[in-house]
Amino acid sequence: MEKVLKNIVERRVLTDASLVAERASTDAIADQGVARAQRVLDDLIERDRIVADDRLLKFRTAADSVLARERSASPAPDGSVAIERGTADAHMKIEREVTDMVLDRERQRADSAVETERREHEADRERVEARRQDTDDQLSTERIGTDVAVAALVETKTALSQANTTKARQRDVLGMVTHDLRNPLCVIAMNAQNIAHETTEPSTREAADEVTRAAARMERLLTDLLDVARIESGMLRIVKRRYDLGKLLTEVLESYRPLFAARAMTLTVESPVSPIVASFDHDRIVQVLSNLLGNAMKFMSPQGDGTSPAPPGRGQHLKVDLHVEQQGDDVAFVVADDGPGILPAALPHVFERFWQIDSNSRRGLGLGLYICKKIVEAHGGRISVESEVGKGATFRFTLPLRSDAQPQ
Repeated sequence: MEKVLKNIVERRVLTDASLVAERASTDAIADQGVARAQRVLDDLIERDRIVADDRLLKFRTAADSVLARERSASPAPDGSVAIERGTADAHMKIEREVTDMVLDRERQRADSAVETERREHEADRERVEARRQDTDDQLSTERIGTDVAVAALVETKTALSQANTTKARQRDVLGMVTHDLRNPLCVIAMNAQNIAHETTEPSTREAADEVTRAAARMERLLTDLLDVARIESGMLRIVKRRYDLGKLLTEVLESYRPLFAARAMTLTVESPVSPIVASFDHDRIVQVLSNLLGNAMKFMSPQGDGTSPAPPGRGQHLKVDLHVEQQGDDVAFVVADDGPGILPAALPHVFERFWQIDSNSRRGLGLGLYICKKIVEAHGGRISVESEVGKGATFRFTLPLRSDAQPQ
């Protein structure tokens, strides 16, 4: 926006400079026209005067010559002189009248030319004034438009600043509320576990177990909300260390195999033949794998909530496979299941925030895969999904491989 305002100021300066140059040029042209007309008038008058003086001189010379000849040949000088003088005066008068007529015509012609020049000059001035007015109007319109654009930019900048401030406050409030809720939730979960352990009444134990499961679900939701708040504020912390991927997969298998077995499902983990060492945040990658395995377990369950075991006879068909593949400078984690699969229309949206495959089921907040995507991208990797309805789904994410890393 600062660059736009700078461009506007530069355009105004260029426009003003161009206008000043244009007006100076037109004024110079007008002044040249006036000077040219004045010179033409002076030249015409001077020429007329020279012509008149030349004719008068010739006439007087001729008259004096004739008068001298007549005087020398006349027997009666006195009478002849009077007659000659009268004739000379008459000729001189006629010549002067002719000269005056010629001079008047020349002066009228000069005046006409000057008047024509003056009219043309006035027309030029009118055209210049019209151009100046058009330029002023265009400049005024342009400046009004520019001022409106600048005002709109300033308003937009202010609105964006206010929106960012409001969004930051909302993230802060979300983080604080989520963090503060975890303490009473922990108390609820611990007391429910104590009640389930101490009571001998089946209904009470069942209720306590239900409270414990509900507290665990709330804990997961709060953890997801905290992670989203960290991601949105740019505070997601990734601490990379070097780990052996075979050991990581063994750890995941030992943690999740009982959960899958309790639901009559099979989890197979294929460790790499040769040791593969990579640099990553152990807890965050375990979180990604936990999310992917949890989703597979949840959506393969007959009840769709991951709590009910599969009906007898179907266990051998409900399985999840986890393995790693080295791909050049990357290592790929692959989680494949033989569940119901994902509809083609839903595939482009599975990693979006707050998006759920079945919005009517209310299975969580739709944040798990969004958080997985952000964690993988924070490591410099990529995550994707392939699925065909009725043939399961395969999630794949990659991490940069550090060939010089040493196992921890």
